[in-house]
Amino acid sequence: MRITDLAEVKDISGNVIVVPVAGITRVVNNSLAYAKSLNPDKLIAVYVAFSREDEKRFEEKWNQWQPDVRLVTLHSQYRSIIQPLTKFIDTVEYKAGESDYRVTVVIPQFVLRKGWHNILHNQSSLLIRTFLLYKRNVIVSTVPYHFKE
Repeated sequence: MRITDLAEVKDISGNVIVVPVAGITRVVNNSLAYAKSLNPDKLIAVYVAFSREDEKRFEEKWNQWQPDVRLVTLHSQYRSIIQPLTKFIDTVEYKAGESDYRVTVVIPQFVLRKGWHNILHNQSSLLIRTFLLYKRNVIVSTVPYHFKE
C-alpha cells in the first residue's frame, strides 16, 4: 500500500512497554532486560493471578527481585489470562494514545531444542500474540529465550 497523503502519518512520541509475566524466571529476566533497553521509564510488568494469595505472594517476591520495575497484578476468577490482560492493554492503549504514544507488548517465550516440545509449551504466548495482532495501535514483540538442554 502506498502513502498518498503524508498528513495521514502521525508521529509517535514514544512507547509504553507492557511485559506479561507468569513468574520469576530467566525467560522473564531476559525479556525485562530487552524492554528496559527500549524505555525503562514507561515499563509495566503485568501478572495475572488466579487467587488473592498468589497475587500477594508474587508481589512480595517481585518487589525483592525487580523493585525498579512497576508491577500491575490483575485478578482472574475464571483462570483466564487473555481477558484481563487484553482489557488492561486496552486501557493502557487509550491513555497512551492521548499523548501520541504506542503500546509495545513484549512477550517472553522460551524456545526448546526439539520443535515438538513447543506444542506442549508457549500456548499462552501464542494466544496473546494472536489476539493482539488485530489491535491497531499495539506493537507485539516476542523475545525468545533458548534453553540449553
